[in-house]
Amino acid sequence: MKYVKNIIHLLPVVPFILLALLFLFSPLASMAVKSLTVPGKGYSMQNYLDIFTRVTFLACIRNSLYLSFVSSFIGLFISFIAALSITRLTGSAGSRYLSFLNMFSNFAGLPLAYAFIFMAGNAGIFTLILRSLNIDMVKHFNLYSGQGLMVLFVYFQIPLGTLLMFPAFHAIRHEWKEAATLMKASGFQFWRYVGVPVLIPSLAGTYGMLFANAITAYATPFMLMTTNYPLLPIKITSMVSGEMSPQPELGSALSLVMIAIMLLVIGLCNLFRNVFYKGGDN
Repeated sequence: MKYVKNIIHLLPVVPFILLALLFLFSPLASMAVKSLTVPGKGYSMQNYLDIFTRVTFLACIRNSLYLSFVSSFIGLFISFIAALSITRLTGSAGSRYLSFLNMFSNFAGLPLAYAFIFMAGNAGIFTLILRSLNIDMVKHFNLYSGQGLMVLFVYFQIPLGTLLMFPAFHAIRHEWKEAATLMKASGFQFWRYVGVPVLIPSLAGTYGMLFANAITAYATPFMLMTTNYPLLPIKITSMVSGEMSPQPELGSALSLVMIAIMLLVIGLCNLFRNVFYKGGDN
């Protein structure tokens, strides 16, 4: 009888399970089968061998990892400071700031690329203003390069990272700060020995989310660089639908490699977080 009741309680979730099967697991299974298929040769691991031996694919993996790791680290650092600042706002200022962050977190993709092109492109507003002041911005910063992509990636990481980090600061108790003050510890010492260790699980989880957000970004880098800067999402799209001779099998294999990298980093972050959680319980 208890088993029947549990099934009845799960009935409302059935539509969502069906949607997950149809739109998540079924395409994933289809990609897995297709990635092991070589036209005219049947099933083979040749697609994966090509990915890890050909310079083009290795460049995509290297660039995506570099942008994702570095932009996530910089974004996490700035988000930590921003979230800490929000906790010190009084009145309704914090709520208004969070509302703006929620809006800015959706400002990505094509609108973000267009905004930076209009502001910092070769004929952007800031570029023209600096040139009128005899400061050539292009000599020091080129938006249409890996350097420009890094700035864009960091920009759209900050709102998301701040929103994810802000609730974690509620774990910092006011009594701890008072005790540190009584022991004549400086603010830096408090965060070095108390605050940051307590927040490490949240920092690890946020970093994993930022990494996933960066490595799967497509619209912003494609609008800015098209195919001039090889990245995993751009290469996957071009292999499925953008090239003269599409290679969906190789694109499926590259997609699974990207998913595997993303899941590996997220898994390591979660493992690191769980280790600190267990250490805190002890």
